[in-house]
Amino acid sequence: MIRRVALAAFASVVLLFYVPFLALGYYISGGGELKLPSLSMVATTFLLAAATAVVAIAVAYPAAYYLAKYGSEFEFALLTAPLWVGTLLKAYSLLALFAIVEKFTGIALWGTAAGVLVGMVYEYLPYALLTLYAAVEKLSETPVTAARVLGASRLQAFFRVELPLTMPGVAAAFILIFLFAMGEVVMPAVLGAWKVYTFGSYVWDLYFKARDFFSGSVLSLVLAALSLLATYVVVRTIRSISI
Repeated sequence: MIRRVALAAFASVVLLFYVPFLALGYYISGGGELKLPSLSMVATTFLLAAATAVVAIAVAYPAAYYLAKYGSEFEFALLTAPLWVGTLLKAYSLLALFAIVEKFTGIALWGTAAGVLVGMVYEYLPYALLTLYAAVEKLSETPVTAARVLGASRLQAFFRVELPLTMPGVAAAFILIFLFAMGEVVMPAVLGAWKVYTFGSYVWDLYFKARDFFSGSVLSLVLAALSLLATYVVVRTIRSISI
């Protein structure tokens, strides 16, 4: 009985998640001329997404390591709290910060790729933190102890033992953030002032400016399929980490 109720609840949630994609299928079935984004736009989006993933992981890894090894529950909550703040609020908060930075330093970030990069790293940093925390937290001290007994320093043990063992988590974090960033709309719109044109911005314009629901639906489904595949890979990778 409990299993049936749980299965029904699971099926309901899955249906709720994926019914909107049926609407995309409806517009695709109507046919039309597929308008693909330019190569320069794809390249810009790709580079921004890759840079976002790399910077977010570089910043999040030391913090995740500290939380997993020495952190308290309060410190964990402190670093993951931004997950509960809406993207639009984060974007406008950074916009105000950019204005202050420009006023006192003369460095203009609004309307630049650098400003969009800052916003996207700020948005996805908690996701990198949680993914890397899961990888580091599952590490056993046994390999490190063995390396120390064999004469390795603490730093050598980290780079030769701990870091390689957490690389699946690093790869999972990169895939997750990269695909999230590929479809980002809010940060390029608010912080890029529509001067930094990305794949997400293009899909937005297809829907709301060109009213080209066919092209928008096709590209949305492609991105959704890639995200679903990446999520599956990430979940499998994280579950496989058992050292």
